[in-house]
Amino acid sequence: MKRTATVLLALAALALAAPCGVRAAEKKICAFDRAFIPFSFVRNQQPTGFEVEILEAALKGSGLGLEFKPMRSWEQGQAELASGVVHIAPGITRTDLRDKLFIYPSTPTVELGLKFFVNRASLVRSVDQLRGQTVATRRDSVTQGLLQAFGGVKVRLYDDDEKAILAVQAGDAQAYLGADKLAWDIIARRDLRNLVVVGPAMHREQLYFALYKGETGLRDLVDRGLKRIMADGEYDRIYRKWFVPEPSTQDMADLAAKAAAELPTAYAPRTGTPRAAAVLTRSGEVYAAASVEGPREGIGVTALEGAVARAVGAGDLELRMAVVVDAQGRALPPSGPERDLLAGFGRGVLVVLEPNPGEREAWMVQALLPFAQSAPVRPED
Repeated sequence: MKRTATVLLALAALALAAPCGVRAAEKKICAFDRAFIPFSFVRNQQPTGFEVEILEAALKGSGLGLEFKPMRSWEQGQAELASGVVHIAPGITRTDLRDKLFIYPSTPTVELGLKFFVNRASLVRSVDQLRGQTVATRRDSVTQGLLQAFGGVKVRLYDDDEKAILAVQAGDAQAYLGADKLAWDIIARRDLRNLVVVGPAMHREQLYFALYKGETGLRDLVDRGLKRIMADGEYDRIYRKWFVPEPSTQDMADLAAKAAAELPTAYAPRTGTPRAAAVLTRSGEVYAAASVEGPREGIGVTALEGAVARAVGAGDLELRMAVVVDAQGRALPPSGPERDLLAGFGRGVLVVLEPNPGEREAWMVQALLPFAQSAPVRPED
């Protein structure tokens, strides 16, 4: 989603004018945006952020030197990348014009959902209710174009996403449209607890590392590294650090208790093994349900399906954490289909497990999918 290509035609000319014989330096230079929190920024005079850590992890063990260089401006950073002054840059969305200037690993670093955020006090529960309302977004962004195509709203433009989000907080706009991970970070840092998502993502964007066209070897090295860290769990560790709010022990216990409170309503005449479940959303709401069995296996509704259905029915689609409990209230691993269901709401959804009675821990749903490393086995009753 990162920035529009307002000056890329000029960059194309710069790339054509650059020397053809640019040599790969012993140390590769990564140009990064010093204010693209939480993806790349400067803290205590050191580069940090999700994409900084991902690049370092992908190149770990390669023997390649890496220097991070803050961009003087986004336009200047692209110009230096197009001409080979720097070798790689994070946070790039692919366009036809950019594809003529840069090369990319086949693997994106992360997906952004472009979503509407509203004040929960507004009682807006669907995107259609925003027709005729004022929507804030960042100037010269993909979202500005999306709103113009959406139509029926008054678009108010701001120089950055934080100002646009604060406009909703102040009541100057009824909604904000922007990248979910960027918005959630601003909301957390500003402690804006009354802002919530309404509706599904309007659009999805993949972020990539972009490289100077002469750096095919570096591209392949980064691509292999990205695939490696996604396979060995390092990617999910970094993803969780930057994008997943960590629950406390009490948070997990409270969610399990709210699930267990639904056990008396379970209907399990065929197996005699009632189940209950609860999901916590980013809005802070909890939705719980119990299992309903039919006369044959596969007929009925699992407890987790029921809990998720209640959240969706309320228009509360940002799932944060889920738990399934048995008749004794102990947290169980969800079934395979249930894990797939949760994963559809994002790789950062947490699942509460209880390896020992009373000892709860939260796993990212991605780690519980088929072929994930160390995925726990569902215990027998």
